Amino acid sequence: MSYIPKVVLPPTPSAADLLRTYKLPALRRFAQNFLLDPRATSKFVACAGNIENKLVVEVGPGPGGITRQLFEHGAARVAAIEKDIRLFPALQTLSNAVDSRLRLYLGDILDFNIESVLPDDITTQHGSWESDESSSCSPIHLLGNLPFNIAIPLLIRWLKQVSTRSGPFSFGYRIPITICMQEAVAGRIVSDPLMDQRGRLSIIFQNWFDCRVKHVFSGRAFVPAANVNVAVIQLIPLKRPLVEVSYDLLDKVTRVAFHTRNKKMGTTIAALFQEETRDDDTRELLHRAHLKSDTMCLTLATEEFGQLAQIYGDIISRPRPTHEQLDQKINRNELTFELGETYVRPEKIKTKKKSKKDWDE
Repeated sequence: MSYIPKVVLPPTPSAADLLRTYKLPALRRFAQNFLLDPRATSKFVACAGNIENKLVVEVGPGPGGITRQLFEHGAARVAAIEKDIRLFPALQTLSNAVDSRLRLYLGDILDFNIESVLPDDITTQHGSWESDESSSCSPIHLLGNLPFNIAIPLLIRWLKQVSTRSGPFSFGYRIPITICMQEAVAGRIVSDPLMDQRGRLSIIFQNWFDCRVKHVFSGRAFVPAANVNVAVIQLIPLKRPLVEVSYDLLDKVTRVAFHTRNKKMGTTIAALFQEETRDDDTRELLHRAHLKSDTMCLTLATEEFGQLAQIYGDIISRPRPTHEQLDQKINRNELTFELGETYVRPEKIKTKKKSKKDWDE
């Protein structure tokens, strides 16, 4: 990609002016909170780091306030994915000012194929994932001011793609992600052991990403004002995950462990196993992980949860006796043995409790 200098945009209406011109109020059904103040949008884009001469995939550009700052900070091209078609006239005004270096795409980001917007000059030149410069030299950057209700589902989707190096992460680049979300949710992602906010999100994201909160905006900085403070969080894929484990296993173990976060591990992780072998499997899992049954989940590091997931995967992958492979729909009273014999346990004989009169007789 040839070098493109920073753009000084010609005088054009501001994002706030475009909203007024086209009569575009934020809609509750889209959970829209626009960032319009040029100082705030400049601060947001600065949190992304060096984007000079790069392709930025912007999710939820709104009326284009952040998009404008992307070009002023040196972005070569911007692919903007917007769900609200009402905003396209405002975005097209900005696209005309930057000589069509802004490409607009209509769609829901949770179903959108990001690879389809990447140009051939990027996809044909694969990077080296494990090189020290892979993230800083990535020609792609993912960025967006997202509605709060889709921030975590979208990040989970990208997390799964990072764990398998698929989707936009299949080209060898550790693509940085910079997005907005509620401050409390961002705090859970970056939380360390022994912190009250520590939870499932902390473990699964920190196993695959370097997670950092770059800035916190007051909710009043948005239009309409948000009811909570909003954090700008940046996620950069690690060269290697802290523990080599599948997302599904780590997610399952952490869901169970933090379901009742104030209980001991010996009690919570027992729910991972079938009732027939629950006690033995739980003891084996704790023993192999060198954990005591009274350990609290808040005290464990990400690596320890990864080790638990690895051991759990090994335990459940072992062949099981036939009587443990019964479908859950089969009556609990029916047992099938290895020889194919079937035994139905007779019901307990119901005996009438003797009354005092009967005992006297």
